[in-house]
Amino acid sequence: MSYQVVTNLEQALAALKNAAEKSRIIAGGTDLFLEKLPENLLDVSSLAEALVIEERGSNLLIGAAVTHARAAASPLLCKKARALTEACAQVGSPQVRNIGTLGGNVINAAPAADAAVALAALGAKAELLDCSGNTRIVELEELYAGFNCSAIDSCQELLLRFMVHSGGPGSGSAFTRLAARKALALPMANAAAWLRVENNCLWEVRLVVAPVKPAPTRLFKTEALLAGKPLTAESWREAAQAAMEEVEVRGSLLRCSADYRRHLVGVLVGRVLETAAGRALTGKGEA
Repeated sequence: MSYQVVTNLEQALAALKNAAEKSRIIAGGTDLFLEKLPENLLDVSSLAEALVIEERGSNLLIGAAVTHARAAASPLLCKKARALTEACAQVGSPQVRNIGTLGGNVINAAPAADAAVALAALGAKAELLDCSGNTRIVELEELYAGFNCSAIDSCQELLLRFMVHSGGPGSGSAFTRLAARKALALPMANAAAWLRVENNCLWEVRLVVAPVKPAPTRLFKTEALLAGKPLTAESWREAAQAAMEEVEVRGSLLRCSADYRRHLVGVLVGRVLETAAGRALTGKGEA
């Protein structure tokens, strides 16, 4: 077994190309080390392009090798992508957050991965590079091929960074979850929302919940119901009811029954919408 640390993209792509599918990309490795390790590991955690957190034009660029701890502490993300900082602050434990990365959270393809749910609500797109240097940009949801199954071959393709629209005045986001304990527990349910407010009414909404399907799941019917609704407690109650009716959930002997999870989805949807709307009105944690 070999472990190679690369410091630039040219090295990384050359190593992938020369390895003939025998090298696998690693950054934090908090999930990968629980599996049977491949013959060669290619550490990309030092790539400058995968470590960025910056605003460029109307987009936020967030490197796939950014750790959860760094994302949670970022002043820029706290202001422009509050749902993501809240999600990252609740991943695993302090040790996991200091090593685990946003890219790994997505590539691992767990249905209820907290950072992935927040990224989906923020409308994130992923930038990928293959070993020939070709770039493609895809919607976050396209990175999932099934339960705990990624559509990305980490022996052939590098997830470089995420792109999120930086929002603007009148926008806000929020994330919340419920688990059996406060740390090192998968959520029974989690939810994230991004919205834009005009004249004290909802004009745009992205609402994502999990675990419902293999990927973080947008509630399109509930979003449509909210269009033009006033920012009132009644609107949040209607949204909670609509969300419970829209989702198709599974029960789990380890976490909770399907009925309880459906109820949780409704409760969490109401909470994130109210919180995000409050932030949109005050300008605290815009997007």
